[in-house]
Amino acid sequence: MTTAEQLYETVKDLPDPAIAELLDFAEFLRGKKFHGHKDLSDLLLLDLIGGLENSATYHGDPLALQQRLRDEWN
Repeated sequence: MTTAEQLYETVKDLPDPAIAELLDFAEFLRGKKFHGHKDLSDLLLLDLIGGLENSATYHGDPLALQQRLRDEWN
């Protein structure tokens, strides 16, 4: 079984919000932040700043997002 097939088997039964987060992360990994880096270990934490500004999951008012996250914990 390929890695892509293993990934599909792992995520296929997750709820849509979790799949949306995974999609955001996958698009981030494929995007310009990692373009040209053969070895991801040479990236600094500062290279990752701003990776979610276009995320469908983490958009909108930051305070409203914090409240939604707190509500999920209860």
